[in-house]
Amino acid sequence: MEIISVSLHDLRKMNNSEALILQGCGGDLKEWVDGINDMLTEIGILQNESRFEKAYSFHNEDLTCLLFPFDDVQLDIGKLAMWRLHTHEQFGGTWLSDYVPNRLGGFVLCEEECDESEEMGMEMM
Repeated sequence: MEIISVSLHDLRKMNNSEALILQGCGGDLKEWVDGINDMLTEIGILQNESRFEKAYSFHNEDLTCLLFPFDDVQLDIGKLAMWRLHTHEQFGGTWLSDYVPNRLGGFVLCEEECDESEEMGMEMM
């Protein structure tokens, strides 16, 4: 299992992905990932012995957050959506596609970044 630290800007570039974000994950992040994997397996959300093998950590608004990408896991998305709603007060769970637009100002596309970089480069000349 791998936990990768990412920046808020990195999150803004994940526009072709979906993931579960848990907010306020204090302490040992490995314990959080193991606990979430165990919990979601026990209640039938993670299926066919699938587990989140990769998670991302980031800091925003004085909170440590974990992002669990949906790539390479088999899950019951309907059950996960219900679990997220029922545990929102406890875990602050949200989707990546909601978090980035509402907390970080939206996703950025490579073309936008490239255009901005070129404009800034032109201004510096």
